[in-house]
Amino acid sequence: MNYEILNLFCKDYFVISKSLFGNRLKEKRKFLGLTQAQAAEKAGIERETWGKYERGVFMPSGDVLLSFLNMGIDVSSLFAAEQGIRPSENSEISKEESELLGYYRQASDNGKFVILSVAKGAEKKAAENTQVSATHKTA
Repeated sequence: MNYEILNLFCKDYFVISKSLFGNRLKEKRKFLGLTQAQAAEKAGIERETWGKYERGVFMPSGDVLLSFLNMGIDVSSLFAAEQGIRPSENSEISKEESELLGYYRQASDNGKFVILSVAKGAEKKAAENTQVSATHKTA
């Protein structure tokens, strides 16, 4: 039964790393305003086990995933390839995008922050350069 449940939730999603799953689980727990001990109690597991899920040491069984659902956690979002994006059969990413995504997924929380900051800064700089270029052309 455990694999059937996992397949149900993972349908149309890519497999993700344990650490990404753990980070998302931690975000969901904090959103619900629960400590690890409170979340573990609601899920019917030991607090240490919950901590291992969040650290990416273990992945929960199907029965535990069902308990997450009962707690109000959107289990499918824990497995989604990227938050807010569902991959389609026609979607393709370049080699560079794939490489960048790989680095991001392996990065620590601080590393992820740096990667996002650099990307946002580069986009902002590109937009500013476009505006400056357009201003010079009209002058």
